Amino acid sequence: MEDQFCLEENHSLSILSALNDFRQDKFLCDLVLLVQQKEMYCHRNVLAAGSPYFRGMFSTKMKENMESKPVILNDVTVEIMNQILDFLYTGQVLITAENVKEIVAAANYFLMDNLKETCCQYLKKNLKPSNCLGIESIAEQFGCEELKQSTHRYILDNFVEVSHCKEFVLLCSERILELLSNDDTNVEKEEQIYEALLTWIKGSDKDHIERVKDLENLLYMVRFPLMSPYYIADHVEKEEIVTSTSCCSSLLLEAKNYHLLPDRRHLLDNYRTRLRKSMGLVNVIIGAGGIEKGQVKHTTFCFLPQRNTWFYLTPMSTARCRHGLAVMGEFVYAVGGQSREGSAQSSLNNVERYDPRTNTWAPVAPMLKKRSLLNVAVLDGTMYAVGGCDENNVRQNTVEKYSPGTDTWTMICPMASTRSSACVVGCYALYVIGGVNFYGMSLNSVEKYDPSTDTWCEVSSLTNKRASACGAFSNGKIYVIGGWDGTSHLNSGEVFSPDVDEWNLIPHANTARWDAGIAVDDNKVYIVGGCDRNALCTSETECFDCEKNEWSVVASLPFAIHGLKCSSIPVANKFFIK
Repeated sequence: MEDQFCLEENHSLSILSALNDFRQDKFLCDLVLLVQQKEMYCHRNVLAAGSPYFRGMFSTKMKENMESKPVILNDVTVEIMNQILDFLYTGQVLITAENVKEIVAAANYFLMDNLKETCCQYLKKNLKPSNCLGIESIAEQFGCEELKQSTHRYILDNFVEVSHCKEFVLLCSERILELLSNDDTNVEKEEQIYEALLTWIKGSDKDHIERVKDLENLLYMVRFPLMSPYYIADHVEKEEIVTSTSCCSSLLLEAKNYHLLPDRRHLLDNYRTRLRKSMGLVNVIIGAGGIEKGQVKHTTFCFLPQRNTWFYLTPMSTARCRHGLAVMGEFVYAVGGQSREGSAQSSLNNVERYDPRTNTWAPVAPMLKKRSLLNVAVLDGTMYAVGGCDENNVRQNTVEKYSPGTDTWTMICPMASTRSSACVVGCYALYVIGGVNFYGMSLNSVEKYDPSTDTWCEVSSLTNKRASACGAFSNGKIYVIGGWDGTSHLNSGEVFSPDVDEWNLIPHANTARWDAGIAVDDNKVYIVGGCDRNALCTSETECFDCEKNEWSVVASLPFAIHGLKCSSIPVANKFFIK
């Protein structure tokens, strides 16, 4: 016969059960607790085994360690101490909505993490809109970090229902500000944020004066540009408590400009114009067309910065590369380009428009000239198609503009220089930067167009010559990155300040890049795909944080591609839910 360790599964439970019977009968008890003048008999070894607090007490020469005297506990009631002892002896505890806070407090005091965790699981299981704020307070008070995180998530996910509950109006102004400013606060429309704020402001007669003083700071967290203009006119502008604040006029003017001048929305890029994650739309970097493995593509794809992930969208009707791509109003326009790589004869003049609400493309009026190696930009509700090469591979200095209201193209004053592969950026004026001239030489010159006079003028030149570089506008400045200087491919970048007409270098990107896509989201510049220093097509995506002045690598494309174009726009998240 082999030796064998044998286990009686219920042995430990039977021992504890016997000890609990001893406690009830006051048999072999060596400790008396005095709680609210009531004596409670128990065993030191059981309390020490289940509570580091008592273990520490009994292992020192504290006064409480004297066997002849009871241990006085002042910070707990008889009812709660009975629950604590029941748990120590049996592992069972009766938790109710009425006693849970006191049990958590006692478990925290006696350093009983297992009991505290049991209470946390009970609270998490019983989260409701009507009690979640109180539970969050318990979690914060007693250091229940996991419960705090779960409750915080629940409050954000159920914000509208929570804002209708009594606990909501008891919150301090700092907590209200946190909830209103959070991108994760779950609302279908921004009007619900505004209404929650009014509920809180009007919810306390006692603190009403102080809350009105807090209103101005809190109103800045309401994203009025995302509201219906009819709601603003019918409700916000008629709410005296709101219109009496000094900030109301500027906030509502910002909202009106956002709605009346959709082509200038990029100039209003701040947190109030950015959608909350729950609003059915999410800001993405959208990419379209390009050259993959020698084939010109009609692919449309997008990058979600919040998820660091790429998704496919509905493809364009026409395969195109080295085209123009720009956001105007609520649409993305793909303009011209080539349908076959390196084929001037395949230059296009057709234009199609992407609707991010329906994930569909539709044709609009074609350009007056066929153009490839062009770029486009939007300024004051008008899109400009600049330079490029025609179907005979002749570089152009011509420029035409598109008016979406009439769906028509019109020629404007030509540039001083012939240019293809230039950066084109709308930044209070139209800037055309670098590119390739009539003789195939890379340029560092920059021209600026004033639509009010239909004239061009030269401004400060780039530090480096750049063709097929990436250019974009962010926070009042123009960023130009990468390109070809005539001898080598560049990973350098520079930033232009229009107010002082000055270029300054920025930190180098990790990879030399030309023929890539560029887009801006949340004051971050994204460089997508393109070709590297060795003229090899890449799938890499890099991000330049304009505030931190530093580069980082983000998720690569699912494929290597160049000759693509990118923009940023809100897209309905139902099209790429995983």
